[in-house]
Amino acid sequence: MRAWQWHKSESMRLVDLPKPKVKSHEALVRIEAVGVCGSDIHYYREGRIGENVITEPLVLGHEYAGIVEEVGGDADGTLLGKRVAVEPGIPCFACEWCRTGHYNVCSNLFFPGGPGHDGALCDYMTVDARLCFPVPGSMTAGCAAMVEPVAVAVHTVELAALRPGDTVAVFGLGVIGLLVARLAAACGAVRVLGADVLDYRVAAAAQQGLSAGFTAKPGGLQGDGAAAIAWIMEQTGGRGVDVAMDCTNSSDGLSLACAAARPAGRCVLTGISGKEHDSLPVSIARRHELTLRWCRRFLHNYPAALALLDSGVLDASALITHVFPFEEAPEAFALTSACADGVLKASIEW
Repeated sequence: MRAWQWHKSESMRLVDLPKPKVKSHEALVRIEAVGVCGSDIHYYREGRIGENVITEPLVLGHEYAGIVEEVGGDADGTLLGKRVAVEPGIPCFACEWCRTGHYNVCSNLFFPGGPGHDGALCDYMTVDARLCFPVPGSMTAGCAAMVEPVAVAVHTVELAALRPGDTVAVFGLGVIGLLVARLAAACGAVRVLGADVLDYRVAAAAQQGLSAGFTAKPGGLQGDGAAAIAWIMEQTGGRGVDVAMDCTNSSDGLSLACAAARPAGRCVLTGISGKEHDSLPVSIARRHELTLRWCRRFLHNYPAALALLDSGVLDASALITHVFPFEEAPEAFALTSACADGVLKASIEW
């Protein structure tokens, strides 16, 4: 089968790899669509996310969907022929964390597109059939691949314990931030504020439930952090927001979320800076007795994500701004890396 393999910074090559064979509990998925994620871009540019380092050629991609073409003897036979959204993290189902309901932090988790585990930028993937979720017949492959970031947004809002009437700030208005903003509004937040370094993302957020947006000056949110917080305080009458969410790809979001939250407020930290260590404003967090929650992908959130998409509460397809054929996958990564041409989500489709 064909596969796009990362082999050095910002460089990918098309290779031939053996088609995987199905084990008894698995499904063979013919890939139809792969979304380019911010964490993919960390690997694409830097070859690492914190302590997770790529040391050899690797197939990237973990947001994917496709058609089930074969199932093993112990797998659900009704999946055959169906388009499925695939939950990418495959836990062991046996460790303490899996057995106590926290499979997203499984000690033996297999996650495609990371060190030692090839991802979905290839013609076929085998996956534990329990992690294949059939999608509605009207859902396109590109939208089905978007179930993965939607699930991250659902888990983020879930961790925030959002209550009707809350005020919310979202730092970082990429796809995850945009979905979080829309979902927060749908859950009853009376005011959703957002900040980003790109004008077009702030403009897009206005269509996703954002009440008001702030665009940082050149130098990014870190250089314009004080101005961003001053704007949040102006918008809230000096109180701060009930819930602040970091959906950035830098270290800035941690500090900004803590600074934006009201005393006894809640912060959910979903963004991935790519660094092994980030600083945290412990003085603010302690003095204001903030509740900090870190989001680790998703946890039993695929069914809710599918229901939100199917009902129209969330419209993930509207965030797919660019579609590339499989043969042009490197161009999709380069565009997303450069944040060029108003890109929100680049979808690679077969």
